[in-house]
Amino acid sequence: MLAPSRQSLLRNWWPVVFWLGVIRAESTDTASAANTGALLYKVIATIAPHVEPTSVELLNLVLRKMGHFIGYGMLSALVLLALRNTNRDRLRKLLPRPWGIYLRDYWRAEWALLSVLLTLVTAAFDEVHQTFIPSRTGCWQDVVLDTCAAVIVQVLIYLFSSRAIRQKRMPVTQTELSSTS
Repeated sequence: MLAPSRQSLLRNWWPVVFWLGVIRAESTDTASAANTGALLYKVIATIAPHVEPTSVELLNLVLRKMGHFIGYGMLSALVLLALRNTNRDRLRKLLPRPWGIYLRDYWRAEWALLSVLLTLVTAAFDEVHQTFIPSRTGCWQDVVLDTCAAVIVQVLIYLFSSRAIRQKRMPVTQTELSSTS
């Protein structure tokens, strides 16, 4: 078996480790709903002094759930990219063909599954961790939201990768040839 080099692992996985740190930092008291809501209210009240607190609470909730969706979707994408790039680094010199001409060079079901599973496990541990912080609450619905984000991101990566491969393989038409000359 071809083991990846330490340099390849560091280069490809540091964004995942960094993003896990961001998620961990957001799981603290500082990023509680009360604190983010108070900050959001101060910002909005500066612009619109007669803002309803209930409107700000609703906006805070929406922004927090969007943050979950985007943050865990990014984690899923970063894990897939790390898996893909580590695989590329291991195999590129051994392949009898150029890298990047097949869909399997960009996206594989097993990479997507691992990305979603790591996202699910991270989300579950994050929510359990939050149950031990007095200003936070752990919520299984957030784990579901985070996992849905991971799945949607994987579907999008698959679709974009498929499209890119199809465009690479498109034969050059006569019109394109005449416009370049």
